[in-house]
Order: sequence, then structure tokens, then C-alpha cells
Amino acid sequence: MVEDLEKESDMSINSKLKIAIDGPAGSGKSTVAREVARQLNIVYLDTGAMYRAITLKLLRAHCDLSDHSQVEALLEQTVLQLASDERIFLDGEDVTAEIRKPQVNAAVSRVAELPVVRRKLVRQQQEIAAAAGGIVMEGRDIASTVMPDAPFKFYLDATLPVRARRRMQEQREKGLPLSYEKVFHEIKERDRIDSERADSPLTVTPGVQVIDTTSLTIAEVVERILQEINPQTD
Repeated sequence: MVEDLEKESDMSINSKLKIAIDGPAGSGKSTVAREVARQLNIVYLDTGAMYRAITLKLLRAHCDLSDHSQVEALLEQTVLQLASDERIFLDGEDVTAEIRKPQVNAAVSRVAELPVVRRKLVRQQQEIAAAAGGIVMEGRDIASTVMPDAPFKFYLDATLPVRARRRMQEQREKGLPLSYEKVFHEIKERDRIDSERADSPLTVTPGVQVIDTTSLTIAEVVERILQEINPQTD
């Protein structure tokens, strides 16, 4: 269903790094994870994009999410391709921009809580991690489920108002002028669904370092993570 993400890797110790970054919407995890991967020259994987692509597929098919056999049948007919430049292809179509639109935002948590979807994608994410060597993987269940043995595990968080403002700004930069109130309530509801789902809920597992990004810049968060990975980093 998923073609492995590929990236040239040197033969340094970085090629063996496994870094898990979890957190709720608007915590900064995608931007931080991307930059950490860039500085370490290893693979970056946004698992949320995979769930978004599946959500788009199910929305287009007008799939009844309560019909798990229908969902599973559609998954078996789905091909995801993840490019090293972060583009994502759904059945050969570049849907990188489409999966960030409001209709997908509104439905992705409901799709992501389906066990049949999680089983498929978690297995593929683990295969990607094994093939990639060094990887920074971010999502909501990376430390708890996808890469529980990763030596470096982080959970980024921020206050709900700050996360809502960040997400609102992201949407406006993409030409989607959503109100603060709408974004606030969408994120609050997504937090509830992600935290309460029975299968791989959003949670802080033992051994995970929590970083409150509320008053930190992206560069400061990246530096904290790099210092944890390599205390000798200047």
C-alpha cells in the first residue's frame, strides 16, 4: 500500500538514529521534526500525512466509516507514495496540498481512530523506519506504538490558545482564512478524539521527554532535541 520513503544516507552514526516526536496539533512537531532530520541528514516522516491521505480517499469514496469491511476494501486498493521532498501521492495523484484542506482536517481524527486504518499504517510506518536506517518520525503514537524502542523520544506540547493561533496562521498562509474560534474548537475536539480513542491514543509514555513549546521558538526546540541526542553539539 505504501512505497517506502527513500533518502540518501551517509554511513555515519546518524544513519542509525531513531527519533520519535509526538504531540497534538499545533505543538510545532512537524516543523521541528523536519528541521531535526535536515540537520542530521536522515529521513523525515510525517505519519499524519499518511492518515490524511487515507482520509481523503475515504471522503472521495463517500465511505461509511462504520462499515469496517468497506474501509478495509478501499485500503487494499490504495497506493501511497511518499517522496523525499515530502510530497505524497495517492493512487498516483499528488495530493500534498489537498490533504491540508478543511474537509480533511475535520475528518482525519475520526479516520485515524479506526483500528483497521491504524493497523495498516502502523505496519507500513514500521517497515519504512526499518528500511530507512536513521529517521525522525512524528505523529501521535510514535513513541507508544510505532517506534517504542527508539532511543530518543519527545513529546511536544503547548497551550491550546497558542496552538490554535499557530494553526490559524498556517491555514491563512495557505489561503484558508479560518476564524480563530473555529480553529480553536476544531483542535480542542481533535485533542479529545485523539486522547480518548481505544487504539493507540495520544499519550505521554514513560521515558519520553516533554517539551513545552508555548514560549519557545522553533530553533530553540530543535536545539534542545539536538543537545539531548548529542550533548556535545554546539
